[in-house]
Amino acid sequence: MLDAISQKPERNRIIVATHNEESVRRAAKRMEELGIDKDGGSVCFGQLLGMCDHVSLTLANEGYPVYKSVPYGSVDDTLPYLVRRAQENRTVLQGIRKERDLLRQELRYRIRLGLRGGS
Repeated sequence: MLDAISQKPERNRIIVATHNEESVRRAAKRMEELGIDKDGGSVCFGQLLGMCDHVSLTLANEGYPVYKSVPYGSVDDTLPYLVRRAQENRTVLQGIRKERDLLRQELRYRIRLGLRGGS
Protein backbone atom coordinates (compact mmCIF):
# COMPACT_ATOMS: atom_id res chain seq x y z
CA MET A 1 0.00 0.00 0.00
CA LEU A 2 2.87 2.37 0.75
CA ASP A 3 4.20 1.75 -2.75
CA ALA A 4 0.83 2.80 -4.19
CA ILE A 5 0.77 5.90 -1.98
CA SER A 6 4.25 6.90 -3.14
CA GLN A 7 2.97 6.85 -6.72
CA LYS A 8 -0.37 8.62 -6.16
CA PRO A 9 -0.57 10.09 -2.64
CA GLU A 10 -3.73 12.03 -3.44
CA ARG A 11 -5.55 8.84 -4.39
CA ASN A 12 -4.68 6.50 -1.50
CA ARG A 13 -4.87 6.93 2.26
CA ILE A 14 -4.15 4.49 5.10
CA ILE A 15 -3.94 4.39 8.85
CA VAL A 16 -1.25 2.17 10.29
CA ALA A 17 -3.18 0.99 13.35
CA THR A 18 -0.87 -1.15 15.44
CA HIS A 19 0.64 -1.38 18.89
CA ASN A 20 3.62 -3.28 17.52
CA GLU A 21 6.71 -1.05 17.67
CA GLU A 22 8.54 -3.01 14.99
CA SER A 23 5.64 -2.59 12.56
CA VAL A 24 5.61 1.15 13.25
CA ARG A 25 9.38 1.38 12.69
CA ARG A 26 9.12 -0.55 9.43
CA ALA A 27 6.26 1.61 8.15
CA ALA A 28 8.08 4.86 9.02
CA LYS A 29 11.30 3.58 7.44
CA ARG A 30 9.50 2.50 4.29
CA MET A 31 7.77 5.88 4.07
CA GLU A 32 11.18 7.55 4.21
CA GLU A 33 12.61 5.20 1.56
CA LEU A 34 9.68 5.94 -0.75
CA GLY A 35 9.77 9.69 -0.11
CA ILE A 36 6.27 9.82 1.40
CA ASP A 37 5.66 13.07 3.28
CA LYS A 38 5.17 12.56 7.01
CA ASP A 39 2.49 15.23 7.08
CA GLY A 40 1.19 14.75 3.57
CA GLY A 41 -2.10 13.29 4.78
CA SER A 42 -1.79 9.94 3.03
CA VAL A 43 -0.46 7.96 5.98
CA CYS A 44 -1.25 8.29 9.66
CA PHE A 45 -0.72 6.10 12.70
CA GLY A 46 -3.14 5.03 15.40
CA GLN A 47 -3.28 3.21 18.70
CA LEU A 48 -5.75 2.77 21.52
CA LEU A 49 -5.56 5.49 24.15
CA GLY A 50 -3.40 4.26 27.03
CA MET A 51 -1.65 1.59 24.97
CA CYS A 52 1.81 2.24 23.58
CA ASP A 53 1.58 5.94 24.30
CA HIS A 54 5.38 6.14 24.11
CA VAL A 55 5.12 5.01 20.47
CA SER A 56 2.45 7.63 19.72
CA LEU A 57 4.46 10.38 21.40
CA THR A 58 7.62 9.47 19.49
CA LEU A 59 5.75 9.45 16.19
CA ALA A 60 4.10 12.80 16.93
CA ASN A 61 7.43 14.33 17.96
CA GLU A 62 8.89 13.18 14.64
CA GLY A 63 6.07 14.89 12.72
CA TYR A 64 3.78 11.97 11.89
CA PRO A 65 0.02 12.36 12.34
CA VAL A 66 -1.17 10.15 15.19
CA TYR A 67 -4.69 9.28 16.27
CA LYS A 68 -5.72 7.69 19.55
CA SER A 69 -8.84 5.55 19.61
CA VAL A 70 -11.03 5.94 22.67
CA PRO A 71 -13.41 3.05 23.31
CA TYR A 72 -16.69 4.45 24.54
CA GLY A 73 -19.51 2.77 26.39
CA SER A 74 -20.28 0.89 29.55
CA VAL A 75 -17.61 -1.15 31.28
CA ASP A 76 -19.54 -4.28 30.30
CA ASP A 77 -19.26 -3.26 26.63
CA THR A 78 -15.72 -1.89 26.50
CA LEU A 79 -13.79 -4.22 28.80
CA PRO A 80 -14.24 -7.34 26.62
CA TYR A 81 -13.12 -5.30 23.60
CA LEU A 82 -9.98 -4.10 25.36
CA VAL A 83 -9.18 -7.57 26.68
CA ARG A 84 -9.45 -8.98 23.15
CA ARG A 85 -7.08 -6.30 21.85
CA ALA A 86 -4.55 -7.13 24.56
CA GLN A 87 -4.87 -10.88 23.87
CA GLU A 88 -4.39 -10.33 20.15
CA ASN A 89 -1.18 -8.46 20.70
CA ARG A 90 0.81 -9.82 23.63
CA THR A 91 3.57 -7.34 22.90
CA VAL A 92 1.26 -4.71 24.42
CA LEU A 93 2.18 -6.10 27.84
CA GLN A 94 5.83 -5.68 26.94
CA GLY A 95 5.05 -2.12 25.88
CA ILE A 96 3.26 -1.42 29.14
CA ARG A 97 6.35 -2.54 31.05
CA LYS A 98 8.48 -0.33 28.83
CA GLU A 99 6.17 2.65 29.42
CA ARG A 100 6.33 2.02 33.17
CA ASP A 101 10.12 1.96 33.04
CA LEU A 102 10.22 5.15 30.95
CA LEU A 103 7.89 6.89 33.41
CA ARG A 104 10.05 5.81 36.35
CA GLN A 105 13.15 7.06 34.57
CA GLU A 106 11.51 10.43 33.88
CA LEU A 107 10.30 10.73 37.47
CA ARG A 108 13.80 10.05 38.82
CA TYR A 109 15.22 12.60 36.40
CA ARG A 110 12.73 15.27 37.48
CA ILE A 111 13.33 14.55 41.16
CA ARG A 112 17.10 14.89 40.66
CA LEU A 113 16.58 18.07 38.64
CA GLY A 114 14.37 19.49 41.40
CA LEU A 115 16.93 18.65 44.05
CA ARG A 116 19.57 20.56 42.09
CA GLY A 117 17.33 23.60 41.86
CA GLY A 118 16.56 23.22 38.16
CA SER A 119 13.32 24.33 36.57
